Amino acid sequence: MSSHLTADDRGIILPCPACGTANRIAYAKAALQGRCGTCKAELPHVAEPVEITRASDFAALISHSTLPVVVDFWAPWCGPCQMMAPEFAKAAAKAAGTAILVKVNTDERQDIAGQFRVQGIPAFALIKDGKVAAQTSGFQPADRLLAWMRNN
Repeated sequence: MSSHLTADDRGIILPCPACGTANRIAYAKAALQGRCGTCKAELPHVAEPVEITRASDFAALISHSTLPVVVDFWAPWCGPCQMMAPEFAKAAAKAAGTAILVKVNTDERQDIAGQFRVQGIPAFALIKDGKVAAQTSGFQPADRLLAWMRNN
């Protein structure tokens, strides 16, 4: 499985590609290009899936993000979810600066999955302006997932 960024209730933790310092990018500013707090190098847009581990972090993300948020509901034991992981990572890279793609482990965050009435995985939710705009499920190649996001 590909690497994931992490988040907290204030933003996404993004390592500086130049010096490695962890920088917090506020959800409301994820569309903007930032600079490292240590070496002042330009930070890239969020181009990897963000792993959500706490309900409060998820709530902060969806309420403050100015970008659309695509949620991948998955579990480690799910074969199709494992097949989806590299496609989701490709989609995150292609959507950098235009959307935030996040992963929610349904075994660990049943509360979040329950909010979206997730019945089977992998499942996806598109959130715009803090509201669910669309939901779909099943394996999606990266380009199809991005087209679904753009069309909803």
